[in-house]
Amino acid sequence: MTHIAAKGEEDLVLKSARLLLGFFRMAVIFASVILVLSLPAMAIFGQDILTNVGEKLVNPPPSSVIWISAGFVMVLLLIMLLCYFTIDRLRKMLASVRQGDPFNRTNGLRLRGMGIAIFVIQVLSGVLGALIGVIISLLGEAKDGEPITVAGEFGLSLSGILLVLLLIILARIFDRGADMRDELEGTI
Repeated sequence: MTHIAAKGEEDLVLKSARLLLGFFRMAVIFASVILVLSLPAMAIFGQDILTNVGEKLVNPPPSSVIWISAGFVMVLLLIMLLCYFTIDRLRKMLASVRQGDPFNRTNGLRLRGMGIAIFVIQVLSGVLGALIGVIISLLGEAKDGEPITVAGEFGLSLSGILLVLLLIILARIFDRGADMRDELEGTI
């Protein structure tokens, strides 16, 4: 028999989720600070970076590489902000579970917001892939003859699209649950 936590009580899953979300929140904040600090560093040290990178290339890269890289960093920063938004909504939903009132319209709105944020992250991931392609084409060829590559995949993913659909459907379920609760309260 499964024990269901009472109002204010927190089971192992909820406690673990709360701790993980706290860790992810701090990681996103840390990554965001690094990204914000990298933008002025790119502006100040951009030419030095290009010179050092250019020593390893057949042809020196154009200065536009730094500005396109800054655009890449800004898109990453936007993704970090959307991740923070999503983590914040999850933490608030977790708090409502702990308070004993998870099926409410606010949580439906939170789920819908998370779905939209994750969809935008998927689209921005495609933008990152395009920017990487432009940067690699501008860098040209390495002196050692090795191709310049980037590990990782960017763009829309099936799992990301399914997650967006899941969140939007769950939001609708939460809305319906809140409607049913209101109807029940109205009959008493």
